[in-house]
Amino acid sequence: MLPAPDLKEIVSRLESVRLDPWGPDGVRYVCVLFWDNHGYRHLTNQIDWETWQRWHRSSGEFWDLFLAGCYCWGPQDYYGDEGLALTPEEDRDHPPVRWSQRQSDSLARDIASEAHRAGAPPWRFSGPLELVAVGARHAGHDVDIDWASLRFAKMPPNELSMAVSDYTEAHISLDSGLAPSPWPSPGDFRDDLPRELKRDLLERVGLLNLLFNHP
Repeated sequence: MLPAPDLKEIVSRLESVRLDPWGPDGVRYVCVLFWDNHGYRHLTNQIDWETWQRWHRSSGEFWDLFLAGCYCWGPQDYYGDEGLALTPEEDRDHPPVRWSQRQSDSLARDIASEAHRAGAPPWRFSGPLELVAVGARHAGHDVDIDWASLRFAKMPPNELSMAVSDYTEAHISLDSGLAPSPWPSPGDFRDDLPRELKRDLLERVGLLNLLFNHP
């Protein structure tokens, strides 16, 4: 079964990433897409099996997209509520991808709690479709998620597919101009880089001007 992501699943996936370097300055960006019942009605017309499979995996060289509440191959009531199908149930070649609002809400509460404790701008999911982004880095064999860097934005449903493609290309090509304007930029990831080295990185890699947004 491919479970709906929770914080443990997110960290587990990050721990399995073997990129070297992980991303600009060793930072990887975690994006979680949340929606409510209104957003669900939009997404049933946006996500087919191939799209879900692509988004379920790493969506770019330096970032991952997690679909809150989504799971596959499990029973409809696996999470204790009505798992709504995102892909056709009558497709014999592919089991349906389902969405559990209960599991999505649970992840939203956990992320909001972690961000609050870290001093990030307050966030509470209000629908219908929102993207949350946060920075992460390997710390030895562990993964350090910088919850204080959490950023969020509303996402127009009809722009979702194109935005994912553009955001992915922005990370792969290190071209900040390709990043769609409604998508958030994670804040400063705390690190021990000397100021001179960080300034040199900012000058050399255009995308860092977007991702490491200094006031």
